Amino acid sequence: MHNVLLRVALLSFSLLLMGSGPASAHASLVGSDPADGATIAAAPSALTFSFNENIASPAYVAVTAPDGSKIEVSEVTAVDKEVTATLADPDQRGRYTATFRVVSADGHPVEGLIDYTATSGRAVTQVDPPTQEAFIHRHSAHLFWGILAAAVAIVLLLAPLRRRDDSSNA
Repeated sequence: MHNVLLRVALLSFSLLLMGSGPASAHASLVGSDPADGATIAAAPSALTFSFNENIASPAYVAVTAPDGSKIEVSEVTAVDKEVTATLADPDQRGRYTATFRVVSADGHPVEGLIDYTATSGRAVTQVDPPTQEAFIHRHSAHLFWGILAAAVAIVLLLAPLRRRDDSSNA
């Protein structure tokens, strides 16, 4: 009877593997203008984000100035694999942080950030940019419940086989 249990477990595992179709990857940032971590003479009046696949509208961009204030962002456009945003009067010297949120071709939201430093402009007191929370930390509760549900499902699938095995040995 242990062979039956082993066969059922292997069959269940095989069906799980075959049942899951190919995973479609989400869009990922492949470049930006200015580049992430770049040091440039003056803060740009426009930003461009380039992705590895087409991006759907709407796209969102937010820029934080070196002093922690928000830079006005207008005319955010998503065309094919690029998102462009126009910035209003970025005149401060220091590190800027630009965050984006887009929808990839498979419908999933993608977000991230870049930073760049301007060496000219008005001197201000630098404020540290916000930190980006890791995926695993944002979704730890979802992962916990998913693993727990999978464990319960396996127990419920194998419990009848265990009872049948016990009754045949008697």
